[in-house]
Parts: sequence; structure tokens; C-alpha cells
Amino acid sequence: MIEDRVSTGINAFDTLIDGGFPRGSLVLVAGEAGSGKTIFSAQYLYHGASKFAEPGIYVSFAENRETFLANMKKLNMDFQRLEQETKFKFLDYATITEKAVTETLTNVLNEMDRLKARRLVIDPFTALAQAFKGPIDARIAVHTILGKMLRQAGCTTLLIAEKTSGVRQIGLGIEEFVADGFVLLTLSSEKGHLERRLQIIKMRGTKARKEGVTYDIKENGITIYQRPQVKPTKETLDKKLSTGIRGLDEILGGGLPQASVTMVAGASGTGKTTVALHFVVEGAKRNERSLFVSLEEPEAKLIQYGERFGWDMRRFLDEALIVIKYLVLDRDNVNEWFLEVNDLLAGLHPARFVIDSVTSIERAMVKDEYVEQMKIWNSSLAAAGVTVMFTASSETAIPVTDAEISTFADNVISLRDLEVEGTLKRALTLFKARGLAHDRYIREFEITPKGVAMKGRFVDAWKIPEVPLRRSFANEDTHVRVEHSE
Repeated sequence: MIEDRVSTGINAFDTLIDGGFPRGSLVLVAGEAGSGKTIFSAQYLYHGASKFAEPGIYVSFAENRETFLANMKKLNMDFQRLEQETKFKFLDYATITEKAVTETLTNVLNEMDRLKARRLVIDPFTALAQAFKGPIDARIAVHTILGKMLRQAGCTTLLIAEKTSGVRQIGLGIEEFVADGFVLLTLSSEKGHLERRLQIIKMRGTKARKEGVTYDIKENGITIYQRPQVKPTKETLDKKLSTGIRGLDEILGGGLPQASVTMVAGASGTGKTTVALHFVVEGAKRNERSLFVSLEEPEAKLIQYGERFGWDMRRFLDEALIVIKYLVLDRDNVNEWFLEVNDLLAGLHPARFVIDSVTSIERAMVKDEYVEQMKIWNSSLAAAGVTVMFTASSETAIPVTDAEISTFADNVISLRDLEVEGTLKRALTLFKARGLAHDRYIREFEITPKGVAMKGRFVDAWKIPEVPLRRSFANEDTHVRVEHSE
């Protein structure tokens, strides 16, 4: 625990507020019903009592003691044990009137003195504030009792307040102005899934991160999914990484630049996964580690594909030169999915990283959230010197996905099928190569028993129609012939 800071014990939250709440501060935690306010405050108390021997008091004007203890026990927080150890006290005030306000606050202060409490939660503060004659009286009470007195005692207090969906005002409208800190929990429905977001509105004396973060309620309480902070690359990386496909390397001027991001786009069956496998296998041959995250094919199938091309997949896997993870992704586990992949990256430190395919991620997320997540992710990987390749489904000749993530890829490779003189041929085009002088010819390739083999280029293909990939060019006024290479 950082000096003069109160650790909350909530996964990743302390990093957002410079190590924890300033000791003695008054913090408002507001949110809609079901956003997890009670769980947030319970974790704060439980962590202090069990990890730092800081006794805490929970003053409730809504939930009774038995319900609170039972609900928290389900989240692996045994408050009954803390009660027996005189580290926790639950004060149950089902109702409160104006006449009882002074007595209630006196009881709270007496219990704090008896327990030597360092942490306090009032849930909800609105119920206490409504017992006063008017907002000005409640504001005076907050300043004099909950502010000055508790701060002098070194007690850090959370005020819980309800926020009605669609309404700007919090509680009586005074809470956010008298508090030193303000944590807002919100709920929204995205693609049929309940999205929870947490934002630090203010935190006096603290360098807090103001952007919202997603969170969820799991078996141990609140888990925050924090995006990595992007750090600029400290050095210029001039190294080229071979794709494992000779003709493609030649088009790229020797391979993919280290720490670059490459999108391989095409319709189903055009060879995207095969190109990605070439990339990681080539790395293994050069004693470079690779992580291949598949959202399309199980690990056993990918190993089988590689072995068909004569690659020693078992050895590469045994030596951890290639790590293949098949991770199922849907809207309900998207945050856990990113967390798991980040853990894999942190543990492996790969030189090469493949996602096959990002289209599955795109379908599971809201467009703006997806684009932002991918930008941050790719920037973080580039800063670490990791060379990224991801595949994407594209049903048009110009390889742009629905979210247009091709705009932040350094290199864009299009794979598609062409019908030439009654024969279906595979075509590859390098649409984009940032910082490289490259041709835009349509080149033929084949998938042979040894993998991808580049052939000659198509000539007299004077335009690339914006049509579905598998549509015949017979009705287009486009003349295509193949120039075979020796």
C-alpha cells in the first residue's frame, strides 16, 4: 500500500487513482440499480480489514445485516468472520427520521471510536440526507461530521448514491459537490449484452485516469478490464521478418517490417489461415517465438494443416516456438477474452503474433469500442517490438472490413478468387505497404503440398471491380491473361 493511500483491493482500480484513495477522503460512489455499488464498497471494507487490519463499518439504510452477509459470502467475502475478529461492524438502520438523525450519527461515531475504524461506508447516503429539513442542512452535516471529524480520525469514507437512468442528478444533487472523489458506475445494453463501465469523475489530490473502463461482477466481486497504456517505441526497428512465402517477401522488399501490423483479408477458403501459418512456422524455423490465437479452427486442425505441408509442427509446439490457442469468443466473455490473450502475450513475449480472425472479435463488440481496442492493442504490441498479422473476412475486391480496421494496418494483403478462361485461380494483391515502394499487380498463387507458392502476375487486368470475390468476371469488360514466371 502506497503511503497516505488507501488500497481498495478492487482489481486494477488502484492503478486508476495513483495507488488508492487519499487517506481521510470522502468519496461518492454512484450508479444505477444493479451496477455493483454495494459490492464495490464491500470489497473496499473487506480488503482493508483482512489485508491491512483496518477495521471498517457498513452503515445501511436499505439492506439488512443477514442479507448483506449472505450475499457477500457468495462472493467469497466472509464478513461474519471479520465481525468475530472485531474488524467489522454492520449498522442496520431500516428507517430514519429527522429527529433520529443526530442520534444515528452519534451512534456511528461511537462505534467508530470503539472499533478504531479506518474505513466507513454509508449506503445509501441519500436516505440519510433526505432526513434533514433541506439540502443545505444535509450539506452542513456532511462538511462538519463526515468531512472534518472523520478526516481528523484518518477514516476514509464512501458515500453510496443512487443514479436514475437517463437523469443527470445524483441523489439530492449535493453529494458530488461535497465529496473529495466521485466514482460513477453505469450500465448500458450493447448487442443484447449488459455493458458495465466505471469512470473517475474527480479525485482531489490525485492524478486519476479519466477515461472510462469496463468492468464485470465475477465470483470474487468486481473485476476491471483496463486497457494497456500505449508507450512509444524507443528505437527504430529496421529488421524485416520473412513471411515464409518467397514471392510475397520479394513483393514486400524482404519481408514484413518488425513491429508492423498486417491484415490478410479475403473470403472464406481463399487461404488466409494458410498464409498466417506460414508466418509463424517461418518464425519457428528462425528460432523466434510466435503466438497464434485462433477463433476459427481448433488447435488440432491447425496442427494437421501444418503437417500436411511437411512442417514439423509437433517439435515447434513442444519447444514452445509456436503456441496455438483456440479461444471461443462471444459478447458475454469479450473482456475475459482480451484479458486471457494479454496474459498469454505477457507470459510468452513472442516476436510474432497472429489472430485468426479478427472478424469474430468485430462481431462481438460495438464498432467504436472495437476499433479503439484494436488501435490501442496494436500500438502496444508495436511498442513491444511484436510483429502482428491478423486475418479478416472481406467479401469485396477492395479489402476493407465493416469497421474499416484496415486503415490502421501497416500492410494490407488481399486474397481472392478469379475466374480466368473457365478456371478458378487464386489471386494476391498487396494493397497497402506503409513506408514501402510496392507494385499493385494482381499476382497468382497456389496452395501446394508444401504450402503457398507464388506464380506469375495477371496482366491486362486494367481494373479491379468492386464485386463479390467469387463472382465471375465474365460479365465485366476486363481481359485477363496470366504471365507465368520461370
